[in-house]
Amino acid sequence: MDYTEHRSAVGQLADDLRWLEEHCRRQPQLAAQAGKLHLASALTRNVLGPFLEGQPPRPLHIAVVGGAGAGKSTLVNFLAGVVVAEANPQAGFTRHPTAFLPHGPAFTWPSYIGFMGRLQRLSTERPANSDEDVYQVKRLPVSQQSESPLAHFVIWDCPDMTTWASANYVGRLLEAAALADVIVYVASDERYNDEVPTEFLHLLIKAGKAVVVVLTKVREADAASLVEHFKQEVLARLPRLPDGTVPAVPVLAFPQMTQRERVDPSGAGMKYRVPLLNQILVQCDSETLSRHRTVQNAARYLSTAGEGLLEVARRDLAEFDAWKATVQLGKSEFEERYRNEFLSGEQFHRIDRYRDEAMDLLELPGAGRLLGSVIWLMRTPYRWTRDYVAGLIVRPDVFTLSERTVLSAGLTGWLDRLQAEALKRSSIHPLWKQIAVQFDSELAPQTRARFDTEVRGFELKETDELEQAGKGLVENLQKNPTLLYTLRAGKLAIDLLIIVVILWLAWVPSWYHFLLIILCVSLAHQAVELIVSGWTETVRKRIRGQRESLVARELTNPLATWLTEWPATGGSSIEKLQQVLRRVPETIRQLEQGVQSRIAQLEQQEQVQPTQQSKAASPEKL
Repeated sequence: MDYTEHRSAVGQLADDLRWLEEHCRRQPQLAAQAGKLHLASALTRNVLGPFLEGQPPRPLHIAVVGGAGAGKSTLVNFLAGVVVAEANPQAGFTRHPTAFLPHGPAFTWPSYIGFMGRLQRLSTERPANSDEDVYQVKRLPVSQQSESPLAHFVIWDCPDMTTWASANYVGRLLEAAALADVIVYVASDERYNDEVPTEFLHLLIKAGKAVVVVLTKVREADAASLVEHFKQEVLARLPRLPDGTVPAVPVLAFPQMTQRERVDPSGAGMKYRVPLLNQILVQCDSETLSRHRTVQNAARYLSTAGEGLLEVARRDLAEFDAWKATVQLGKSEFEERYRNEFLSGEQFHRIDRYRDEAMDLLELPGAGRLLGSVIWLMRTPYRWTRDYVAGLIVRPDVFTLSERTVLSAGLTGWLDRLQAEALKRSSIHPLWKQIAVQFDSELAPQTRARFDTEVRGFELKETDELEQAGKGLVENLQKNPTLLYTLRAGKLAIDLLIIVVILWLAWVPSWYHFLLIILCVSLAHQAVELIVSGWTETVRKRIRGQRESLVARELTNPLATWLTEWPATGGSSIEKLQQVLRRVPETIRQLEQGVQSRIAQLEQQEQVQPTQQSKAASPEKL
């Protein structure tokens, strides 16, 4: 991954995770999930981005975090060796991060695009309780003592871990925590097991941060028991490592101190400061290795926690799937209604005209038409009698609604179902609320307009299909002269055979033999009509199936597709969620590969440099 690619990938992933965070912030029940997304975004911008840009490992960063009133500013002073942080008994006094740089070494402060997110670096000093999206960098005062053990560390004094719902406090805290190579987690004697700070602690350990726990305001007599109790009640519930063990997190107890010890960390308070510094240095025995650990753990966290980070998107898309199912149910009801209220009673009388044309084709053409006319006249009494009796026993056609009426009623029922479902679920999820709010003003009018357009195209195609099916009755005979002439000859042969047989059996014909001839010829013609009518009914059945398929193809499928995607169009949250789900896993994979490649490259360079130095120091052999 080259310079341009990894910068683009970091920016894209950070933007996607930030958008997901803002999406969660609009749903109060997802506040904790929003915090996790902010941490992932901050790890991407503050750790992976600078590392892939070639940022040197020095300085390492220590972030002091904890709940309200835990004594974080006091711990910052002990790390710095001098009073620099504004300790205040008021809970929540520190409202933006402050970085303390040791006096002396010149550090290259990260200038990577997106570093610290929306927090702006202050150019002038502000009090710690300035409630703004800012951070400030201060130099520690010149020390008369020897160089501090933390001379190459930046110490961050962070806002309180109070509640996930505080977008400002949580965001500022997580920006510094994500940057840190070591986290100093501060918990007071009275509130060391508060729920929200404990959740923060678990999250930071899941992110692979090296953590040192400091319990403050402890009576010396209770220190050992309190440390043990903290390990059992808090640390024992930490997420397990792949080998099933609990992460090793050192715990120190800071007992209640005198005022003199509190204001002189490098003097009177040295006995408390030394164990703290030792634990920090154990966590960071090498600057390069510590930074590689921070970067690798950040990349691993994004990779392993990616599914969990996107779970909020999947929950939202589950509601989108519920909307799709509702649309499909309405589509099925629309088609069922069309089938029952129109197709089941529609006779497609236009087909009768083609049936009559088919019957007419079976008559002899030319001179044979005269013989056919004579036989037709012979059938006239039977035809009149048949039509009269049929009129008495056959029920009249049932009145059916017009096709357009049935289609319009089906659409109304479909929309009513969608609106009812949206109103019922509007309190469950913002997706349904958006649909319910915009239903009458946007969704329903747009759906009806599309329906009218689709219906016009449907009516043209259904007319064409009906004509083609009707013409098929006639054209199949016209295009097959052999079959046509065979049917004509066969029909005529049957009529002549009936006449010959009756006259031959009669010997001496009488008037009732002529009646028998008329009856038999009529019955033979009726049999032919029944065959053609059966053929016509087969065509009608096929037309009903084609019409049902045509409704699905030209009306309900396009309309259902449009309705399904409506909440995910026009820059909606669902559209963005779908894009995020596609992009985030692939971008995380690219960044993880970039980190591994970069670390391998740096390790190779470190192996080459000592070899070159050794060669330079060795005298050349003559």
